[in-house]
Amino acid sequence: MNLGKLFKVLLDILFYIIALITIYQVIITVFSNVIPEILKSETTNSITYEISFIIFLLFLTFILYQFRKFGSIIRDNRLFSNEAIFKSKNIGILFNILGIIIVLSRTIDKLDNLDFLQIISTLFIPNLLILGIPCFVVGIFFLLLSDGFKKALALKEENDLTV
Repeated sequence: MNLGKLFKVLLDILFYIIALITIYQVIITVFSNVIPEILKSETTNSITYEISFIIFLLFLTFILYQFRKFGSIIRDNRLFSNEAIFKSKNIGILFNILGIIIVLSRTIDKLDNLDFLQIISTLFIPNLLILGIPCFVVGIFFLLLSDGFKKALALKEENDLTV
């Protein structure tokens, strides 16, 4: 099995698993009064946590969908195209938004009666370091990749015109 097919299979598996988890979480959150107690979890979470988790899963599902499209571009050897530039730029923007959502939602969810210094030191900084910065790094990487594809496309078009 070549790497392109393996990449596609792994992305498909991950995409469908995350999509099913997203659907399950939406159903559990929306119909929590209707669903029998067997399906409910033992812990009860705040509504802001539930909503932010659903938003996180929706963004993750959409990012994986974009990854699948980007993977098909890679497999078809269309790296130096406007479509590759657009998809990689979308993935970068979505990862940066996801990082912001994660940090803010986890910080807002834990706000009780803490003062500003406690919020920054015990909530915001750890969430930013552990969860936010990796998302920002991946997002900026894809934005740089998009810029590199744009420059490569310009060089390719210039090279095609000189021949």
